[in-house]
Amino acid sequence: MITLPDLHPDAKALTVFREHRGEPRTYTIAEAPGGRHSIERTLFVAAKVGYVAVPVPGQAGYAVLDILDGEDQPVQELSIPSRRAFVWWYHKLRLRMERDDHR
Repeated sequence: MITLPDLHPDAKALTVFREHRGEPRTYTIAEAPGGRHSIERTLFVAAKVGYVAVPVPGQAGYAVLDILDGEDQPVQELSIPSRRAFVWWYHKLRLRMERDDHR
């Protein structure tokens, strides 16, 4: 099992960012229904199966898991290491790609 750093005290929600074919993709924000405890529990399960990791400087994972505060600002980042892990997070958080109105 991967050991993760302590969850930031202001953690309220999660989202994902990744690049696909050189284009940035952002995803919807998933509010934690059970608050901080539900984020901790989800991260615990994800760490057990290898679906989240501590970011390694200079090594890009498949995607970035952003932990957000109550104002939807990132307060912590973790790595989603693989496509399989990304698909798990996508379904777990019921993510959808944010629409880009600038195209």
